[in-house]
Amino acid sequence: MGRMGAWRFGAWGLSIALALASCSPDGGGRPRRDGGGGGTDTGTGTDSGGFDGGRVDANLPDTGPLPDTGPRVDADAGCDVTTPVPTQIVGDPPDVLLVVDISGSMCTPLGFPGMETKMRVMKMALTDLVTAFDARINFGLMLYPNPSGPCDPGTVSNPIMPRNGSAINSRVSGLADDLFGCALANSGATPTHTSIDNARTYWASIPVNPVGRYTLLATDGLPNCGPEDPETGETAPTVDETVAAIGRLFGDGIPTYVVGFGGGFAGDPSALNRMAMAGGTGSPYNAATGAALEAAFEAIAAEVIPPSCTIELDGPVRDPMLFQVSFDGGALIPRNMAHTSGWDYDPATNTITFYGAECDAVQSGAVTNISVDFGCPGPLI
Repeated sequence: MGRMGAWRFGAWGLSIALALASCSPDGGGRPRRDGGGGGTDTGTGTDSGGFDGGRVDANLPDTGPLPDTGPRVDADAGCDVTTPVPTQIVGDPPDVLLVVDISGSMCTPLGFPGMETKMRVMKMALTDLVTAFDARINFGLMLYPNPSGPCDPGTVSNPIMPRNGSAINSRVSGLADDLFGCALANSGATPTHTSIDNARTYWASIPVNPVGRYTLLATDGLPNCGPEDPETGETAPTVDETVAAIGRLFGDGIPTYVVGFGGGFAGDPSALNRMAMAGGTGSPYNAATGAALEAAFEAIAAEVIPPSCTIELDGPVRDPMLFQVSFDGGALIPRNMAHTSGWDYDPATNTITFYGAECDAVQSGAVTNISVDFGCPGPLI
């Protein structure tokens, strides 16, 4: 199964293109130019000015220095050759609690030809998610049911915090995912409603993140930890209870994204839709394959990450006088050190931040591509 692709920013699909012009630097990083009068020929065939105006061809008689024809520019002083430099959006991250179903049905094969268990596919998708967005989302993790009982609700194993990807990946990697090992370790049912209630209790115990708070529920089947039938021993479905629990969470200002995985919802096809509507996210994600599961996680991450007016540049600190910045291939945007419009560069963090109307355009989604070229002066306010 493929790994997460290149990240696209937010629901607005903002992509960043940063290019480094290959102008030859002259000490301070500016394009190297010969601003003199063509150099001074010493009469020995060597041009002290760096330009070959006094060069002597060994096959010709020495006729003295060539006439000075005025200023000359080195051939490599142009700025038409560029190479991309990686960048990333910088901004305050939202909180996302991953509530993940590890019931016994997750140990069954997802399908042919690989016959990988759903647990293994889920583990890979979760690992890709938290690795790709570790810097942009504060993740936490709840696995359910709790190993203490088949219908015991999940509890938060990894509290929400910044840069939590490594800890979550360590927890996820420890889940048995082979057919028999998984079945032995994870034989529980699907107590989704009580797990969501526990998630709500957890959310109430931590500070409110003003950037955003979200729950991502990933499950492969209908919630089914209702009252037990005395004759069959089976527990009743709890779709209504789950919808109500998700609605209470949304009432607290915490939307829930619902991802149905593996197609185990034939008993109640409307369940996922009802759960997503109660969570305030409109419609669920139905993922029948590993690729679809990764795509769902990536789409949710892109939607919850707020747009930022700051981009971080990869590589060394550079001279801001030699930046050229534009949106969607349009006119160059002036640098404005008063921060009322345009952009400015912060060498301490190696970032470019947009202000005023330009920041508004980025945040509104009107901008789909930001280009930053280095090597030639741009306009300045």
